[in-house]
Amino acid sequence: MAGRIHREMAGFAGTWRPRVTFFCTIAKAIPSFTFASIRTQLYRWAGCDIERGAALLGNVHLVGAGKIASRLHIRSGCIVAANVTMGLDGSITLGKNVSISPGATLYTATHALGFGSQRMTPGALAKDITVEDGAWIGMNALILPGVTVGRGAVVSGGSVVHSDVAPNTLVSGNPAALQQVLPFGNR
Repeated sequence: MAGRIHREMAGFAGTWRPRVTFFCTIAKAIPSFTFASIRTQLYRWAGCDIERGAALLGNVHLVGAGKIASRLHIRSGCIVAANVTMGLDGSITLGKNVSISPGATLYTATHALGFGSQRMTPGALAKDITVEDGAWIGMNALILPGVTVGRGAVVSGGSVVHSDVAPNTLVSGNPAALQQVLPFGNR
């Protein structure tokens, strides 16, 4: 019994983030697509690494274990729309001029494959996500752990991305597949 209580308390301690909770709660009170500079500053105060010139246009759900805020890195010119979920067991890096559309989910946690009696092993494995400069993640897209979305790539709305996306390409579907190579790369 004592071991079970200890595990439960340890789990709670991993989610106890008063600073993040305080500033994110204030940010959630701001209506979407208004006061982006204030909302962005609140997430900075929560501990996120957000450069000047980036904009959070709506509520961003930060989830994960431990010091999640310090694992989010957003470069200048990046725009993150409303109702985006960032699973921050590992780091998420959004490059310069990246666009993240409403409802997108970027999740860094996965689990090792176990035996048939319990296929999902209990401990989470963190695999970082990188979205390189100029990329665009469409509405309600899902970016899975360990993925790099290349420079200037586009992930269509509703796509599920489980492997790296080459630079200057358009992918869509579940699983996301190459639809076309995009013109005008790196200008």
